[in-house]
Amino acid sequence: MTQHPGDVIVGSVVVTVTKPTRAQRISLVFLGQQRVYVKDTGNPGALSMYTNVDHTMFEKRLALWGQSVDDRGTGAAGPLETLPAGTQRIPFSIVIPRVNYPATIRREKACRVRYQVWAVFERPGTFKDHVLATHKEEIHFEPLAYPSRPREAVPISEDVPGSHESTTRHIGVAVTGGLVTLPAVAGERIAYQVEARTVRSPSSAAGVSDQFPTDPAQFTVKHVRLTVVERLTARGLIKGREQAQGYRRDLHSIALVPEGAEAGKTSNKTEVFSSSGHLRLPLDMCPFDSKQLKRSYELRVDCDVIDSQSLLNKVTRQKSTYQAHVPLDVCTVSPDLFDTAAFRNAYTDESRNMAAIAPPAHFDSAAEPEIRVGGWELERSFAKWDRFNPTWIELAKRRNAPQY
Repeated sequence: MTQHPGDVIVGSVVVTVTKPTRAQRISLVFLGQQRVYVKDTGNPGALSMYTNVDHTMFEKRLALWGQSVDDRGTGAAGPLETLPAGTQRIPFSIVIPRVNYPATIRREKACRVRYQVWAVFERPGTFKDHVLATHKEEIHFEPLAYPSRPREAVPISEDVPGSHESTTRHIGVAVTGGLVTLPAVAGERIAYQVEARTVRSPSSAAGVSDQFPTDPAQFTVKHVRLTVVERLTARGLIKGREQAQGYRRDLHSIALVPEGAEAGKTSNKTEVFSSSGHLRLPLDMCPFDSKQLKRSYELRVDCDVIDSQSLLNKVTRQKSTYQAHVPLDVCTVSPDLFDTAAFRNAYTDESRNMAAIAPPAHFDSAAEPEIRVGGWELERSFAKWDRFNPTWIELAKRRNAPQY
C-alpha cells in the first residue's frame, strides 16, 4: 500500500524465546535514504567518471523493550532484563509527518530512493553482542503534488530544425496543436490535437548551394508518435563541487492515426499530418523535487520525415526523426477539488468550501517520522513457549489507508 504525508504505519514485532533469556533491547528502525549517480567532471582520468552520492533523510530508532537507544544506535547502560520463555508481541506505530519526502524510486545507474523498516533483537555475548534482525520491509512512499493552477488547454507550437549531420539539414518540421485539461492526475486521459508539416529549417541559411535538398514540398511527415517521458535531474557534492546529471526514460508511447487514414493505418500521405484523440497517462507518475533529485515529465512528439519524391527511398525506407518537447504538468491531488479562488488564497475540501489546507512542506523540514509503542487497537501480549508452534522473530505490519 502506498503511504503519503500524514499517514500512520502500524504493526507489531513478535519475538519468541525457548528459555528465559537476558537481553539488552528489542528495537525498531525506520530509514529513509536517497542515492544518486552523478558524473565527476573534475576527474576525467578516472576509470569510472560516475560516482554514487548517498544522503540519509532520516534514521529513527526506538527501543520497544529493554534499554533505551538513540537515533545513532547508541544504547544506554544499565542492568539487563530477562525475557521469559514464550512469545512477546509488541505493537508499534510510525507517524509520517506532513512532509513531502521524495517518492520511492529505483532507476538502474541513475538513482534510488527507499524507505525501510525492520526490527532488531540484541543480547550480550562473550566477545561481542549478538544482533538478530528481521528482513527489511520496503515502504512505498508517494508525496502529495498539489496543482498550482486550474485546468486549461496548453498550446503546442514548435519549429524543429533539421540536424546538421543529416541530409535533411535544410528541412524542418512545424508542430502545432494543443493538450486539453492540464494539469492532469496520473492515470487520467488527456485530449490532444497535433498537426505536423515540413517547412524550411529555421537554422538553414538563405541562398545555400550545397547538394542537399531545400524544398519542403519534397518531404512528407509519414508517422507521428506521442511519448510520455520521465525526466530526472540528479545532484550531488563530489569533492566540494556540486555535480548534476540528467536522465530520461520513456514511460508510454502511442502511434497517432492521421485523419482520413484507413483503420489501423498510421502512415500519412498528405501534406499535413493531422490527428486528434486521447492519451492515457501512466498510473505511477508522481513529480517531486528534493535536495538531490528532481522528477518531472514531458510529452515528446516524434515526427518521421521521408523524401516522398525519391524512388530510392521506397527501397531503403530512409527517414529522419524530428522531436518536439511539451512539458507535462502532472499532480497527485485532482484540480477538481479546488475552485478558482483557491489557487490564490487557500485550498478547499471536497465540498469546495474554503479551508486552511496548506501543501506539505519540503522534505528538509525539521519534522521527522516518529516511532511509538502501541498506537492502535492491538495490545501488548505474551504467550508461554510452545515447542510445537515456534515463532522466532518477525515484523508484522498493517498500513493505514492514505488520507489527503
